[in-house]
Amino acid sequence: MVLFEDPQCPYCRQFEELNGPLVTARVDAGELAVEYRMRCFLGPESVRADNALALAAEAGRFDQLRRALFAAQPPEGTGGFTTEELVRLGARVGLSGSNFVSGVQTARYEKWVLKMEAAYQAQDPQGTPAAWLNGHPLDSSALLDRRAFERVLRV
Repeated sequence: MVLFEDPQCPYCRQFEELNGPLVTARVDAGELAVEYRMRCFLGPESVRADNALALAAEAGRFDQLRRALFAAQPPEGTGGFTTEELVRLGARVGLSGSNFVSGVQTARYEKWVLKMEAAYQAQDPQGTPAAWLNGHPLDSSALLDRRAFERVLRV
């Protein structure tokens, strides 16, 4: 499964709250593999958060930070996910080393994040959350309906 998410997107947070435990259980059971394609079209907050997620991936803590970001998601357009807040959230999930902190402070992966956003925009311009399963796009209505999402995963 390929999941397109923006850390600033309230619908992505809703998807995570509704289906995150199911996705995690299926991954842990070896029944599902997930590739997250993080988007950043909702503003500079999303770019900063995606930069932090790239740094977290280097440290093997991507999913922990991704979940922490959704749990602490500020309202859209409020200037949230500041550098300081991202450093604090990183520390909560075990990312307190100088590589993570300096990478957040200097926006180490910002250019890469923006390049990936352009590529993902070409692949799925519909927004987030979005998902593909076995190379086919899923109906977005299934992503926010727990039973429908469970049925999709049974296929």
